[in-house]
Amino acid sequence: MCPLRRSPAPWVFSLLILPLGMIVGLNYTALPFLLAKAGLSVDRIATISSIINLPGVLGVIVSPIVDIKLRRRAWLAIGTFGTAIAACIYFPLIGASHAVLMTALIFAGGMVTFLVVAACGGLMVRILSLTDQPKAGAWTQVGVLGGGALSGAMVLWLAVRMSLPAAGLCFAAVVAILGYLPFAIPEPAPEPSPWFHGRLATIGREIWGLARSRPRRWGTLLLLSPCATGAAQSLLPAIAPHYGVGGSGVMWINRLGGAVRWHSVHWPAR
Repeated sequence: MCPLRRSPAPWVFSLLILPLGMIVGLNYTALPFLLAKAGLSVDRIATISSIINLPGVLGVIVSPIVDIKLRRRAWLAIGTFGTAIAACIYFPLIGASHAVLMTALIFAGGMVTFLVVAACGGLMVRILSLTDQPKAGAWTQVGVLGGGALSGAMVLWLAVRMSLPAAGLCFAAVVAILGYLPFAIPEPAPEPSPWFHGRLATIGREIWGLARSRPRRWGTLLLLSPCATGAAQSLLPAIAPHYGVGGSGVMWINRLGGAVRWHSVHWPAR
Protein backbone atom coordinates (compact mmCIF):
# COMPACT_ATOMS: atom_id res chain seq x y z
CA MET A 1 0.00 0.00 0.00
CA CYS A 2 1.50 3.29 -1.06
CA PRO A 3 1.86 5.80 1.77
CA LEU A 4 0.17 9.16 1.52
CA ARG A 5 2.43 12.02 0.53
CA ARG A 6 1.14 14.37 3.21
CA SER A 7 -0.69 14.32 6.51
CA PRO A 8 -4.08 12.59 6.21
CA ALA A 9 -7.35 14.48 6.43
CA PRO A 10 -8.94 14.41 9.90
CA TRP A 11 -11.77 12.14 8.71
CA VAL A 12 -9.27 9.33 8.15
CA PHE A 13 -9.19 8.81 11.92
CA SER A 14 -12.83 7.73 11.83
CA LEU A 15 -11.57 4.69 9.89
CA LEU A 16 -8.48 4.08 11.97
CA ILE A 17 -10.52 3.91 15.18
CA LEU A 18 -13.16 1.57 13.70
CA PRO A 19 -11.75 -1.59 15.36
CA LEU A 20 -12.57 -0.06 18.73
CA GLY A 21 -16.04 0.92 17.49
CA MET A 22 -16.68 -2.65 16.36
CA ILE A 23 -15.80 -4.00 19.80
CA VAL A 24 -18.08 -1.41 21.39
CA GLY A 25 -20.93 -2.64 19.20
CA LEU A 26 -20.21 -6.23 20.13
CA ASN A 27 -19.88 -5.62 23.87
CA TYR A 28 -22.81 -3.27 24.29
CA THR A 29 -25.41 -4.79 21.98
CA ALA A 30 -24.73 -8.12 20.32
CA LEU A 31 -23.05 -9.97 23.20
CA PRO A 32 -25.65 -9.18 25.92
CA PHE A 33 -28.46 -10.21 23.57
CA LEU A 34 -26.74 -13.46 22.58
CA LEU A 35 -26.01 -14.30 26.21
CA ALA A 36 -29.64 -13.68 27.15
CA LYS A 37 -30.78 -15.96 24.32
CA ALA A 38 -28.35 -18.58 25.67
CA GLY A 39 -30.14 -18.53 29.01
CA LEU A 40 -27.89 -16.37 31.20
CA SER A 41 -29.62 -14.21 33.79
CA VAL A 42 -29.57 -10.43 33.55
CA ASP A 43 -27.53 -10.24 36.76
CA ARG A 44 -24.85 -12.50 35.33
CA ILE A 45 -24.81 -10.60 32.04
CA ALA A 46 -24.35 -7.38 34.03
CA THR A 47 -21.33 -8.91 35.79
CA ILE A 48 -19.82 -10.05 32.49
CA SER A 49 -20.42 -6.64 30.91
CA SER A 50 -18.74 -4.83 33.80
CA ILE A 51 -15.63 -7.02 33.43
CA ILE A 52 -15.26 -6.92 29.66
CA ASN A 53 -15.59 -3.12 29.66
CA LEU A 54 -12.83 -2.64 32.25
CA PRO A 55 -10.14 -2.21 29.53
CA GLY A 56 -11.61 1.22 28.90
CA VAL A 57 -10.44 2.11 32.42
CA LEU A 58 -7.36 -0.07 32.77
CA GLY A 59 -6.04 0.66 29.28
CA VAL A 60 -3.81 3.35 30.75
CA ILE A 61 -1.59 0.46 31.85
CA VAL A 62 -0.82 -0.60 28.27
CA SER A 63 -1.04 2.80 26.56
CA PRO A 64 2.64 3.75 27.16
CA ILE A 65 3.63 0.87 24.87
CA VAL A 66 2.70 2.86 21.75
CA ASP A 67 5.36 5.48 22.54
CA ILE A 68 8.31 3.09 22.40
CA LYS A 69 10.42 1.39 19.74
CA LEU A 70 7.89 1.10 16.88
CA ARG A 71 5.96 3.69 14.94
CA ARG A 72 2.50 4.36 16.32
CA ARG A 73 0.99 3.16 13.05
CA ALA A 74 2.68 -0.20 13.69
CA TRP A 75 1.17 -0.39 17.18
CA LEU A 76 -2.19 0.55 15.67
CA ALA A 77 -1.92 -2.34 13.24
CA ILE A 78 -0.87 -4.70 16.05
CA GLY A 79 -3.88 -3.67 18.11
CA THR A 80 -6.20 -4.16 15.14
CA PHE A 81 -4.87 -7.57 14.12
CA GLY A 82 -4.79 -8.62 17.78
CA THR A 83 -8.46 -7.66 18.09
CA ALA A 84 -9.30 -9.81 15.08
CA ILE A 85 -7.40 -12.83 16.43
CA ALA A 86 -9.06 -12.50 19.84
CA ALA A 87 -12.52 -12.42 18.22
CA CYS A 88 -11.78 -15.69 16.40
CA ILE A 89 -10.93 -17.29 19.74
CA TYR A 90 -13.80 -16.13 21.95
CA PHE A 91 -16.73 -16.04 19.51
CA PRO A 92 -17.19 -19.85 19.59
CA LEU A 93 -17.34 -19.64 23.42
CA ILE A 94 -20.28 -17.21 23.56
CA GLY A 95 -22.93 -18.88 25.69
CA ALA A 96 -23.54 -20.30 29.15
CA SER A 97 -21.14 -23.26 29.01
CA HIS A 98 -17.88 -21.29 28.86
CA ALA A 99 -18.95 -17.97 30.36
CA VAL A 100 -15.92 -17.57 32.65
CA LEU A 101 -13.35 -18.39 29.97
CA MET A 102 -15.21 -16.27 27.43
CA THR A 103 -15.22 -13.30 29.81
CA ALA A 104 -11.49 -13.63 30.48
CA LEU A 105 -10.66 -13.82 26.78
CA ILE A 106 -12.86 -10.84 25.86
CA PHE A 107 -11.22 -8.84 28.65
CA ALA A 108 -7.74 -9.78 27.36
CA GLY A 109 -8.77 -8.89 23.82
CA GLY A 110 -10.06 -5.56 25.07
CA MET A 111 -6.67 -4.71 26.55
CA VAL A 112 -5.15 -5.37 23.13
CA THR A 113 -7.83 -3.24 21.47
CA PHE A 114 -6.88 -0.33 23.73
CA LEU A 115 -3.65 -0.09 21.74
CA VAL A 116 -5.87 1.20 18.90
CA VAL A 117 -7.07 4.07 21.09
CA ALA A 118 -3.62 4.96 22.34
CA ALA A 119 -2.01 4.74 18.91
CA CYS A 120 -4.69 6.88 17.26
CA GLY A 121 -4.21 9.57 19.88
CA GLY A 122 -0.46 9.45 19.47
CA LEU A 123 -0.73 9.67 15.69
CA MET A 124 -2.91 12.76 15.92
CA VAL A 125 -0.32 14.58 17.98
CA ARG A 126 2.55 13.28 15.89
CA ILE A 127 1.38 14.04 12.34
CA LEU A 128 -1.49 16.56 12.51
CA SER A 129 -1.41 20.31 13.01
CA LEU A 130 -2.95 21.88 16.10
CA THR A 131 -5.84 23.03 13.92
CA ASP A 132 -6.60 19.54 12.62
CA GLN A 133 -6.26 17.69 15.93
CA PRO A 134 -9.69 18.72 17.33
CA LYS A 135 -11.33 17.79 14.02
CA ALA A 136 -9.65 14.39 14.09
CA GLY A 137 -10.84 13.90 17.65
CA ALA A 138 -14.41 14.57 16.53
CA TRP A 139 -14.04 12.10 13.68
CA THR A 140 -12.83 9.40 16.07
CA GLN A 141 -16.15 9.74 17.88
CA VAL A 142 -17.90 9.17 14.57
CA GLY A 143 -15.85 6.00 14.12
CA VAL A 144 -16.44 4.71 17.65
CA LEU A 145 -20.16 5.40 17.96
CA GLY A 146 -21.16 5.00 14.33
CA GLY A 147 -18.96 1.95 13.85
CA GLY A 148 -20.26 0.48 17.09
CA ALA A 149 -23.85 0.88 15.97
CA LEU A 150 -23.25 -0.74 12.60
CA SER A 151 -21.07 -3.57 13.93
CA GLY A 152 -23.61 -4.48 16.60
CA ALA A 153 -26.25 -4.78 13.89
CA MET A 154 -23.88 -6.78 11.70
CA VAL A 155 -23.13 -9.34 14.42
CA LEU A 156 -26.83 -9.82 15.21
CA TRP A 157 -27.61 -10.21 11.51
CA LEU A 158 -24.86 -12.81 11.12
CA ALA A 159 -25.73 -14.68 14.32
CA VAL A 160 -29.22 -15.58 13.11
CA ARG A 161 -27.94 -16.82 9.76
CA MET A 162 -24.86 -18.84 10.67
CA SER A 163 -23.03 -20.44 13.58
CA LEU A 164 -21.22 -18.27 16.11
CA PRO A 165 -17.75 -19.50 15.01
CA ALA A 166 -18.60 -18.50 11.41
CA ALA A 167 -20.00 -15.15 12.56
CA GLY A 168 -16.78 -14.60 14.52
CA LEU A 169 -14.68 -15.27 11.45
CA CYS A 170 -16.68 -12.73 9.44
CA PHE A 171 -16.38 -10.17 12.23
CA ALA A 172 -12.65 -10.82 12.53
CA ALA A 173 -12.16 -10.57 8.77
CA VAL A 174 -13.67 -7.07 8.68
CA VAL A 175 -11.49 -5.99 11.61
CA ALA A 176 -8.36 -7.49 10.02
CA ILE A 177 -8.92 -5.60 6.76
CA LEU A 178 -8.81 -2.38 8.77
CA GLY A 179 -5.37 -3.40 10.05
CA TYR A 180 -3.81 -2.51 6.71
CA LEU A 181 -5.01 1.11 6.79
CA PRO A 182 -2.36 2.42 9.24
CA PHE A 183 0.44 1.57 6.82
CA ALA A 184 -0.91 4.22 4.44
CA ILE A 185 -0.26 6.90 7.07
CA PRO A 186 3.05 8.79 6.69
CA GLU A 187 4.80 8.82 10.04
CA PRO A 188 8.47 9.55 10.75
CA ALA A 189 10.54 6.97 12.57
CA PRO A 190 10.37 7.26 16.37
CA GLU A 191 13.26 8.65 18.32
CA PRO A 192 15.27 6.21 20.45
CA SER A 193 13.69 5.88 23.88
CA PRO A 194 13.79 3.59 26.93
CA TRP A 195 11.03 1.08 27.46
CA PHE A 196 9.12 2.22 30.54
CA HIS A 197 11.60 4.25 32.53
CA GLY A 198 9.69 7.11 34.15
CA ARG A 199 6.66 6.86 31.84
CA LEU A 200 4.10 5.56 34.34
CA ALA A 201 5.23 8.13 36.89
CA THR A 202 4.77 10.89 34.31
CA ILE A 203 1.28 9.64 33.45
CA GLY A 204 0.41 9.58 37.16
CA ARG A 205 1.56 13.17 37.62
CA GLU A 206 -0.47 14.30 34.61
CA ILE A 207 -3.62 12.59 35.89
CA TRP A 208 -3.12 14.12 39.36
CA GLY A 209 -2.55 17.51 37.79
CA LEU A 210 -5.77 17.16 35.81
CA ALA A 211 -7.71 16.24 38.94
CA ARG A 212 -6.32 19.28 40.78
CA SER A 213 -6.94 21.71 37.93
CA ARG A 214 -9.67 24.12 39.02
CA PRO A 215 -11.06 24.81 35.48
CA ARG A 216 -11.29 21.06 34.75
CA ARG A 217 -12.28 19.81 38.21
CA TRP A 218 -16.03 19.56 37.67
CA GLY A 219 -15.65 18.18 34.17
CA THR A 220 -13.33 15.47 35.48
CA LEU A 221 -15.78 14.64 38.27
CA LEU A 222 -18.61 14.30 35.75
CA LEU A 223 -16.46 12.12 33.51
CA LEU A 224 -15.66 9.75 36.38
CA SER A 225 -19.15 9.69 37.89
CA PRO A 226 -21.63 6.83 37.33
CA CYS A 227 -23.96 9.06 35.33
CA ALA A 228 -21.31 9.40 32.61
CA THR A 229 -20.39 5.73 32.28
CA GLY A 230 -23.50 4.42 30.49
CA ALA A 231 -23.15 1.32 32.67
CA ALA A 232 -26.69 0.07 32.07
CA GLN A 233 -26.56 0.50 28.30
CA SER A 234 -25.44 -3.06 27.67
CA LEU A 235 -28.36 -4.43 29.71
CA LEU A 236 -31.00 -3.15 27.29
CA PRO A 237 -30.30 -5.91 24.72
CA ALA A 238 -30.08 -8.42 27.59
CA ILE A 239 -33.69 -7.76 28.68
CA ALA A 240 -35.03 -7.56 25.13
CA PRO A 241 -35.96 -11.29 24.94
CA HIS A 242 -38.08 -10.88 28.09
CA TYR A 243 -40.26 -8.41 26.17
CA GLY A 244 -40.51 -10.50 23.05
CA VAL A 245 -38.01 -8.43 21.07
CA GLY A 246 -35.88 -10.54 18.74
CA GLY A 247 -32.52 -9.98 17.13
CA SER A 248 -33.98 -7.97 14.26
CA GLY A 249 -35.75 -5.64 16.68
CA VAL A 250 -32.58 -5.01 18.68
CA MET A 251 -30.60 -4.53 15.47
CA TRP A 252 -32.92 -1.86 14.08
CA ILE A 253 -33.88 -0.03 17.27
CA ASN A 254 -30.70 -0.11 19.32
CA ARG A 255 -28.06 -0.01 16.59
CA LEU A 256 -29.04 1.09 13.10
CA GLY A 257 -31.67 3.57 14.25
CA GLY A 258 -29.32 4.95 16.86
CA ALA A 259 -26.54 5.30 14.30
CA VAL A 260 -28.74 7.31 11.94
CA ARG A 261 -29.89 9.60 14.73
CA TRP A 262 -26.38 10.11 16.15
CA HIS A 263 -24.81 10.90 12.78
CA SER A 264 -27.58 13.34 11.91
CA VAL A 265 -26.83 15.29 15.10
CA HIS A 266 -23.08 14.95 15.52
CA TRP A 267 -21.63 14.66 11.99
CA PRO A 268 -18.53 16.86 12.02
CA ALA A 269 -18.37 19.78 9.65
CA ARG A 270 -15.89 19.31 6.85
